[in-house]
Amino acid sequence: MSSENRSLARPVEWTHPDAVEFYAQHRNQVNDLYPSERVFLPRVLFSNAKVLDVGCACGGFFNIMRTLQPDLRYTGIDTSSQSVPIAQGRYPEASFCVGNARSLPFPNDMFDVVHCTGVAVHVPEYNDVILEAYRVSRRYVIMDMRLHEGAVSNPNKEESYQRLEFNGRDTGGRAHYIIADPDEVVSFVLSLRPRIHRLSATGYFHPVSPTAHAEYSEVCMTVFLMEKGNAATNKTVLDLKSLPVRVSVDAKTKPV
Repeated sequence: MSSENRSLARPVEWTHPDAVEFYAQHRNQVNDLYPSERVFLPRVLFSNAKVLDVGCACGGFFNIMRTLQPDLRYTGIDTSSQSVPIAQGRYPEASFCVGNARSLPFPNDMFDVVHCTGVAVHVPEYNDVILEAYRVSRRYVIMDMRLHEGAVSNPNKEESYQRLEFNGRDTGGRAHYIIADPDEVVSFVLSLRPRIHRLSATGYFHPVSPTAHAEYSEVCMTVFLMEKGNAATNKTVLDLKSLPVRVSVDAKTKPV
């Protein structure tokens, strides 16, 4: 990967005033959820659940989650040092901090639910994001990704990227736009320890963002629900029938 591409998706890009303003105004109501997000989120929130929202921006998902479950306990973490104070000011009953999705500052099994959307698409080392989310969760991980069969991460080709535009204004910044192969993602999830108890997914094909420079014109907008196993878990239930891309099932898993 070139030095120019390695510099993409720096935290400073997400502190641009236009980015902060956009996330302060959007993605804070249940009606703002994408169709794929509506499937799993209401299912995993329960009374007094301890939730970590990775990539919380200005905290809008706290408002969404407490609409679905009023008495949850919420912590948000984001790379933007400008967005986090806004989030804390708007939602003082929640907790917020600045941090990196690839190295979460929390102990193992701390949260009932780890929610991470809009993050992995911008992180080439998305396996690190999955690993950290799974590590700090004790029950559920919800994560979204862009998938396409046969997508290959090749350091010798030009990386996909997305121009960072908010409210029609180009900030001049760029972020990685990561499209992953479904088999690679599922294989990595199946390698997690303790073994995952159940992996569910839903998604739909959608054109890539007009601000994105990518190898494919459309991708599968995918949301995964990972249910964490324990030391006694010896098989993983795969529930991928709602995912419109082909996934090879490992012999040690149990499809439904």
